[in-house]
Amino acid sequence: MRLLIDTQVFIWLINEDKRLGTKTRRLLSDTSNQVHISYFSFFEMTIKASIGKLTYDNSVIDDLPGMDIKLVMPDEDVLQNYNIFNSDNKDPFDNALVAVAINERHTFVTADPKILAISKSNLALQDATK
Repeated sequence: MRLLIDTQVFIWLINEDKRLGTKTRRLLSDTSNQVHISYFSFFEMTIKASIGKLTYDNSVIDDLPGMDIKLVMPDEDVLQNYNIFNSDNKDPFDNALVAVAINERHTFVTADPKILAISKSNLALQDATK
């Protein structure tokens, strides 16, 4: 299974946060699954750190191979497929990550209820709290 983890899920993962559910932990640690994170997540963390909403050190990107997480770089297809997928959620990073998940055919692992509420035939979702 190809998994794309949401920014918050990555933060929970590196901080060993207990909000990350048992099933999700199992999926993320199963070596037969491919775990990915989007470049958009690092862009989001950098912005939040610059305005004081998050403590973040971008050297964590260098740790991805040791965590067996691959970085997904956005391409033209992702940008062309960008959309507001839930009218109640206009967050540009949420929608960019959904576009990546759809474009790359990943199961999107998130705890965001506004993302989990999206019903789209080509979008697979995993509630990170489960």
